[in-house]
Amino acid sequence: MVTKSVLAIIVCLFSVALPAAEEAAHQEHAGHAMGSTERDDKGRRLYGMQHEVTDAAADELRGQIDQFADADTATIQQVMDRMGSNYEWYISELDLLGDTGVLVLAHGFRAGDSIFRQRLNPLAAERPTALAMGMSMMMSDHIQLAINDLEAAGAKRIVVIPVVSNRYNSLMRQWQYIFGLIDEPAYTEVPRVTSNVELLFGSPPETDPLIVATLVDYAKEISENPKQEFLLLVAHGPEAEEDNQVVLGLLRELAAEVQSDVGFASVGVASLQDDAPKAVRSANVAEMRELVEKAQADGYRVLVITNLLGARTVQSELRRDLRGLGYTFNAKGVVQHDNFIRWIEESVSEAVAAVD
Repeated sequence: MVTKSVLAIIVCLFSVALPAAEEAAHQEHAGHAMGSTERDDKGRRLYGMQHEVTDAAADELRGQIDQFADADTATIQQVMDRMGSNYEWYISELDLLGDTGVLVLAHGFRAGDSIFRQRLNPLAAERPTALAMGMSMMMSDHIQLAINDLEAAGAKRIVVIPVVSNRYNSLMRQWQYIFGLIDEPAYTEVPRVTSNVELLFGSPPETDPLIVATLVDYAKEISENPKQEFLLLVAHGPEAEEDNQVVLGLLRELAAEVQSDVGFASVGVASLQDDAPKAVRSANVAEMRELVEKAQADGYRVLVITNLLGARTVQSELRRDLRGLGYTFNAKGVVQHDNFIRWIEESVSEAVAAVD
């Protein structure tokens, strides 16, 4: 939030645009034609539309993502198909007008998208609100459509909320590039958004007190005797090692806060670096297993929680990573807790208060 470190950076942008020639070049290899922008029966636009990975876009991705370094275009196309579409979901009633719009950027939770959307209903009933879902690796159309819808609802300013655990990752940087906050994309060069209104770009939750309180609740749900327990806090983790060291520091802050609140005998942290090359991830898993084995050898009951936003894919992988070890796992994602919606609501309110 604006008064806290997590949203210490609020950036006001006006009419960010690319030169026409550069825009045309980007559209040529953006990998996704705008196509129909009609809303489906749930109100989503671009939902279900697939990427078309051109050779030029594949070259960009190979240069930016280590796991794609030796992949051919067809393989990259298969990965993009599995990731699903990037789409916009305007979730307020179409007749709701307001000076302040809210744009929530999210990776997406697949089947959980609808649940996430429903949980934002109270906010969407008060302010024009739109979701832009997807990795934005090869397009920004879904984000532009959300801005257009919010402007049409009378917004004179739009608060942009990035739903990601922290800022030290490629997805956050791609969003920052799209909004003109940094010069280089994390994935491919896509059109940057344009707007006729003020855009206030917030920061992720990171070590916000509401996130701490969420992790405390999740730890307490599986704890029996904290003084005899070791708590392991696990994160998805970024690809780059430089980012990973910063993320590990944030995890230690979170774990220390939880330990102080609950009274665990010991705590540890692990960053999987789930999207890094296999050797990097495997090394992280080996270190994580050593932490658990040592805690067991010291006579502690082992508890595992994460600061993951969603509650599906990575949790399943984590269970495989820890196979054969004794532990109790709370697999809930942070967005399942009411505190996460509170964080979004408070972020919007404080961003508006900072510029009023």
